[in-house]
Amino acid sequence: MNRAVWVVIGMTLIVGIAWAALGRGIEVLLGMLGPIGSTAVSWVVVTRAWVKSPERSLSVMVRGFAVKSLFFVAWVTIMLKGFEVRPEPFVVSLVASFLVLHVVEAWSLKRLMQTWWND
Repeated sequence: MNRAVWVVIGMTLIVGIAWAALGRGIEVLLGMLGPIGSTAVSWVVVTRAWVKSPERSLSVMVRGFAVKSLFFVAWVTIMLKGFEVRPEPFVVSLVASFLVLHVVEAWSLKRLMQTWWND
């Protein structure tokens, strides 16, 4: 598995924990937890599918996209309505960490798949 994904996940988690520990608000950490969890799960699922059967990985990614969409709708709703977190820091941290983590994941998947196409 590509270490870059796990390094970025770890760094994102550390930043969120440090932010919350410094008394800046738990909203930033909660905003980061959704993208961290979804990236970790999707990376494991897609890379395992890739190892077993590379031609099936696209269908796994499409199903994963549908699951992620439902997850993020639920995550944002639960956090904003259920826990009543402050929306601005929550949304900013969610969007920023989502973009960073998924760009790294996409780059890592591209590298993984290039090795197969070049063989």
